[in-house]
Amino acid sequence: MVMPAPASPSSPYAPPLRRRNGCLWGCLIALLLLATPVLLAGGYGAWFLWDGYKRDPVLRLVGELVREDGMAQQVLGRGAVITGVDGNYFSWMPGRADNAYIVTLDGPKGQGQLAVSGHTGPGGAKIDSAILTGPDGRRYDLLKRQLLPDERSNVIDNSI
Repeated sequence: MVMPAPASPSSPYAPPLRRRNGCLWGCLIALLLLATPVLLAGGYGAWFLWDGYKRDPVLRLVGELVREDGMAQQVLGRGAVITGVDGNYFSWMPGRADNAYIVTLDGPKGQGQLAVSGHTGPGGAKIDSAILTGPDGRRYDLLKRQLLPDERSNVIDNSI
């Protein structure tokens, strides 16, 4: 029995050539799975800094507080505005969301930082604490309307 000659690659009877790129697809899928959480976190962070913080109820109250509070106006000047969010903490459970922010403020008298914590519940947003550090380094409690004692004066010198 005579075996027929192998078909040439251009012959219609030739088996299709198998492409071997399974490793490439596997590596691309693994890379995509590893990069997805980083991309999602980065996307959320960019959205929050670009547009999301403007809709946050606690930060809206902070903006109102800074514009209308007499002590903040004395420290930073009239017309102080939020220029950045340096840090934030968010905790959510059904019926309540807790937030804490460190906000950078700019006013005619200089730049300050406001450490604020608040919560949002069925009754709306409420600020729990607002501590302003002014351009001179002094700290003010905006809710109690008082100057806080300097932390450096509470340090005991044990070098003697």
